[in-house]
Amino acid sequence: MKRMVFLMVLYLVLVTTIANAQSLYRDRYERNHAISLGLGPSFMYGDNTGVFNEGDFKWRPAVTFAYSNKIHNRIALRLSLGTQWLETGGPERTWAVDAWQASGGVFTFTGQAFYGDFMPIVYLIPYDTHMNRGRFNAYIGSGIGYVYVSREDRFSFDDTAPASSGTATSFYIPGLIGLTYSIGSVTDLSLEFKGMFSFSDELDGNVGYNQFNDHFVQTQLVLRRLLRNSIK
Repeated sequence: MKRMVFLMVLYLVLVTTIANAQSLYRDRYERNHAISLGLGPSFMYGDNTGVFNEGDFKWRPAVTFAYSNKIHNRIALRLSLGTQWLETGGPERTWAVDAWQASGGVFTFTGQAFYGDFMPIVYLIPYDTHMNRGRFNAYIGSGIGYVYVSREDRFSFDDTAPASSGTATSFYIPGLIGLTYSIGSVTDLSLEFKGMFSFSDELDGNVGYNQFNDHFVQTQLVLRRLLRNSIK
């Protein structure tokens, strides 16, 4: 019995030692590259997507895939591609009907926005390698992006009204704030708040009714995986 216990303890020690050695072997390589996948709720600010003061926008999912390359202890370069589902929101605004009919504006629509952007990310807490990064960190970022919107438009508040296809494109300025938590030696979990501020008032098919262009707001939970630079 004692011999069996001794062998079991020895086996556990050997397994633990090998696992730790493999972890150290794996983590001794630099990991400046990373891929991430984000998912969360979003809405579109536009002429026909809701009333800003009432906050009655329709929240729809957004998905983002990103690649980043850390080039400094505070800075990473990030390329993002994603899609956001869109839908008009708010109550039926009968006081807007005359203006929208006169301008030929879209009353309601559903659709998707497909976007891509490039931005530098600045970390609040610098770190040299992934091995000495802290458990928590925060970051901000901004850059330039391009969005393509595909819609099914209706020129009436009647859901049975015939729909027509509409598209629009625009450059935009992304603004990003993130809070990150390290859940493993090569894995992070982040909460991101992102605004996409376009240069167009035509993305929702309705022009000039509000005093701002059409913009996008996203909140995403992001899983990030660090990649090995190379085998040395």
